[in-house]
Amino acid sequence: MVIAYTKETAGSVGDALEKVAKAVESQGFKVLNQLNLGQILASKGLDRDPIIQFEVCHAPSAFAVLNSNVDIGLLLPCKINVYQEGQKTYISALDPNVMKVFFTEPDIQRVADEVRVSLKNIVDQAARS
Repeated sequence: MVIAYTKETAGSVGDALEKVAKAVESQGFKVLNQLNLGQILASKGLDRDPIIQFEVCHAPSAFAVLNSNVDIGLLLPCKINVYQEGQKTYISALDPNVMKVFFTEPDIQRVADEVRVSLKNIVDQAARS
């Protein structure tokens, strides 16, 4: 099982961050938080290339799946990473279909499919140069 949808982008990490934020809004999602994981690790003396994680939410989808099984909250909100490896910048979203491995409720299955399309659109839109 593939757990992420990833695309390389020609721009810098900074450019990708701006594009992801705009793409998130265009799909009806909201950025809840942005964690600079590379900076957090560096503060502990662990150096690595940049990695910034967006936590994003589509409230109607979150509401639907939480009403089906509150434990799905452990997998929310959706995650999108912008990171650099070497000289290349990538945008990667966790595939919501991983939820299907743990949760079999029909509403969760349906919403995972819908959110998967939106997250793929966000990555594709933000990765365009």
